Amino acid sequence: MQHRSVDSLQETDILIVGGGMSGLMAAMAAKDEHNRVLIVEASNVLGGQGTTGGVAGFCGDTQRVNDIFHELVDKLARNQFIAEYHPNADRREYDLEWCAFFLQEMVLDRNIDILLHSRVTDATVADGRINRVRIATAGEELICRPKFVIDATGINIVVSRAGFPLVNEGANKQLPMSLYFTLWNTGKKVQPVLPPGCPQWSGEENIPMTSLHYFPSGKVEVKMKVVGFDAADGVSLSQAELFARRQMAGLIYFLQTRGYKGNVLDTYTLASVSRAIGVREQKRLKGEHVLTYDEVKRGCVFEDGVAVGTYHTDFHWPDKLQRAGTGIVEMLEPYQIPLRSFIPRGAKNVLVSGRGISAEQMALSSFRVMATVAQIGFAAGKAAKQCTDRGVFINEIDLPRLKKDINAGGQSLDLSHYGEYLREMLFFHEDVFDLPQLFQQCHASTIVQLQNNRFLVAWFAGTAEGHPDTGIWLAERYQATWSLPSLVAKVNDRPHWNPVLFKTDKDHVMLSFKVGPSPQEWTTWLTVSEDQGKTWKDPVRLENHSDKSPVGPVKNKPIILSDGTWVAPNSIESKETWDAFVDISTDQGQTWKQSEKVPLDHAGFQGQGVIQPTVWESKVNHVHMLLRSTCGHVCRSDSEDGGRTWSPLKMLSLPNNNSGLDVVKLQRDVLALVFNPVNQNWGARTPLRIALSTDNGQTWPHQQDIETGKGEFSYPSVISTETGLAIVYTYNRQKIKFWHGSIERVLSDYQLEKLRDEIFNGIKRL
Repeated sequence: MQHRSVDSLQETDILIVGGGMSGLMAAMAAKDEHNRVLIVEASNVLGGQGTTGGVAGFCGDTQRVNDIFHELVDKLARNQFIAEYHPNADRREYDLEWCAFFLQEMVLDRNIDILLHSRVTDATVADGRINRVRIATAGEELICRPKFVIDATGINIVVSRAGFPLVNEGANKQLPMSLYFTLWNTGKKVQPVLPPGCPQWSGEENIPMTSLHYFPSGKVEVKMKVVGFDAADGVSLSQAELFARRQMAGLIYFLQTRGYKGNVLDTYTLASVSRAIGVREQKRLKGEHVLTYDEVKRGCVFEDGVAVGTYHTDFHWPDKLQRAGTGIVEMLEPYQIPLRSFIPRGAKNVLVSGRGISAEQMALSSFRVMATVAQIGFAAGKAAKQCTDRGVFINEIDLPRLKKDINAGGQSLDLSHYGEYLREMLFFHEDVFDLPQLFQQCHASTIVQLQNNRFLVAWFAGTAEGHPDTGIWLAERYQATWSLPSLVAKVNDRPHWNPVLFKTDKDHVMLSFKVGPSPQEWTTWLTVSEDQGKTWKDPVRLENHSDKSPVGPVKNKPIILSDGTWVAPNSIESKETWDAFVDISTDQGQTWKQSEKVPLDHAGFQGQGVIQPTVWESKVNHVHMLLRSTCGHVCRSDSEDGGRTWSPLKMLSLPNNNSGLDVVKLQRDVLALVFNPVNQNWGARTPLRIALSTDNGQTWPHQQDIETGKGEFSYPSVISTETGLAIVYTYNRQKIKFWHGSIERVLSDYQLEKLRDEIFNGIKRL
């Protein structure tokens, strides 16, 4: 390890104050082989609340943070110092001492300077630029003249010394502190001790809010709530540390003698206490933008969004010691955090990183967790690096370039890439529009998901199905709000039918639909959007097949095979017989070739046949379809040559009375089928059911009705999302409804246990 004198650190390019998770991510994101980065940390180790504060668990989505965070997790995982990732676990435990060590080594490997046992005592600012920072080290004083400063202290010490405005809620209004301590199982009864002056409680309803985390080694990590103190005031914080240890002694005595939730810890003894009390909130910045509770609740997207929040609100009552209902816990859709919330008002070369950014307190209760502050720090580091590289101030930053650098570092800013974490808690069942008189009749909805959790939904609507005034309508769900429906296509005065939305790449969306008085006279029309559905080109008519049948898809979405081939499910609905096939394109939809029809013995088939197939690919060139039929059951056919030829039709045990259905392949090769499971009562389209298969559609043992009331719930369309699946369908041909939830939402507890055994390898539920 290279020894440097204090004086050699004066001309640092980027000064990071605070060596917690956010500060470390900022430092490593900012460092390159040409610049000098210095971390100043008050404690004796790096890691902040995740080490000195005793928090030995990552909250937030740990799978999709950034490459540096992934490197840390990989080091912990290779040595079995972190729990496996489970998307429905609220916390991912790790060994905090080894975490501190690996963080230290990662920083040193990048030749980043570190000053432990050091604090900023003063900072001077001129015209919005911090030009001098005074640092008290263990033995001497350092005057640093950085080009750029990132304050990642949580208390915003540099920003405070420089005179930028801050918010301090104070005692009994701040998010409360917690003390972490560890008990070990000795294997034999221990002698409980209650020192004089320590509290004693008569029952669990009176003890401080307590959480116990059990480890296989016999260790129990205890989190104990501490209220009544100001973490941003030096005297009050000192008193909190002293008070907390007295309270801890009383709680240990309670756990050893009375126990917690039926478990008496009479063989456990105190092993260790965190280096410092755990702090959730100190001083928040008053920045260029204040991130609001409303913005995080509605999954907000910002032009300068540089980080993504993935955790629920976690607002513990700040003035109540007991659990007292825990506070406010509300699951949120992923949301962006803007760079402006990092910038002190009027600042030119300083950013705040971590829990101290500019936000309302309820928003803070969500983003303060380590996976999210790691994203905040990474973004701050990349912003500081660009400013110093280009010699510009923060208000001159090149935002597109910054976002490109952030994405290149493995930190996606697209909200659609998030949602698996705590997915069981995310659930939406909504009307796409709440205007009952808008359409006399609407039907056949279709859905696609675009960037930043934006959903487009289309359907046909007008006076009645088959009426000349019907057109294709569209609405979007963006930032948790549905737009008003708009007419997106009306090419002539003939009836319009069966729109199908299809995302072809990052920005392009295709919308096909049928026009004509009946299926026998349909033609296919196509309109394309090249800007995520914001604008659409004039619709063009596609040439029919040689047998006069229109090119597909007829109702359900196309798929893109492993080799890039497009497959669109199609069918011919003549007055006498119905037949199914697929259209195949090898030039990204420019031309289509019709496959062979699915072999069907019409003479021996009950009814007219099968129509409106829905397709999926199980492995290369293996394509499968399910079809609605007139025989009372869902039917199936398979192809081993990319959809060019098909096996003879076979009936499944799944009931279906010629009502629409759709299938999608979810994560981990789970199939989800949405359909009306009725083979009697012809024409009935209730209930609406989701069925799941883990064996490529051979069996469908996991089923759940999502609509069971009176009425018609029909023509579903389903897509896969990071959360699970999103569905749109028609209600009584008067409304379009939206359902977005997880696999777990579909299953009973028994079914979930069975599904765990089959595919999830022991998912840990909340």
